[in-house]
Amino acid sequence: MITRLPKYVLLTIGATLLMMAGASVGTTGTAAAPLMAITDTVEPATRTPTPRPTNTPGPTSTPGPTSTPRPTATKEPSSKPDLADPAITKSSSVSEAKIGDEITFSIRVTNNGPGTAEDVVVTDPIPDYLDVIEATTTSGDVSSSGRTVIVTIGKVHAGDEVTIRIRVRVNERAEPPGGRNGVSLTTSSPGDDPSNNSSDVSFAIIGPVTPTVLALTPTATPVTPAILPVTGAADDTGSRVSLLVTLGLAALLLSLLFRGKSRE
Repeated sequence: MITRLPKYVLLTIGATLLMMAGASVGTTGTAAAPLMAITDTVEPATRTPTPRPTNTPGPTSTPGPTSTPRPTATKEPSSKPDLADPAITKSSSVSEAKIGDEITFSIRVTNNGPGTAEDVVVTDPIPDYLDVIEATTTSGDVSSSGRTVIVTIGKVHAGDEVTIRIRVRVNERAEPPGGRNGVSLTTSSPGDDPSNNSSDVSFAIIGPVTPTVLALTPTATPVTPAILPVTGAADDTGSRVSLLVTLGLAALLLSLLFRGKSRE
């Protein structure tokens, strides 16, 4: 009997069955939706740890200050000359001397800092009663101008020390009670304290004058008394001679006068 049904009826029944089957499939598809929600929750869970390590380089930006371009800024004062304070002191090997003795002057040049002293020059004018024998220095060059000793040192770093020695001899121009000798320095560095740029020493001149002077004075004194008696004797003889000559002339005139009268 089924076979006797018309074809359009069979087609209608088949279409109905297909629609029912599609409806059942749609209900099963909605059941899969919760799986998508689970996967969505899992995906953010896996994504959240990854950005956090990527954000960690953010603290690495802190080394920016540690690179410290600031020390380079300290180079700016280097264009300016350093402040320095060179100082000088002088001492003598003896406190007293006589003519012919040697004296050694010791000169110390230091730099109180904080920078390096530039163009340091030491000048020591030696008086005329002292003759320079030798001059040395531990740094720089030694020269002279007349009786002045000049030591061109140049640079003196902070804390450094330069020693200068000048050896002299006392000559016959020295006179008691004593003498004095001073030294000074100059520099082109700013910040120098002029109160410590000079120093001097004093010493006593003792003892008699040199033997050569003593030998000259006695030889000159006997000459004057020896001449005095000679000059007195010469005056006596001269007066006697003049008297005799006068008497002779008078006798000659008298004799001529008497001869003339006798002829008359």
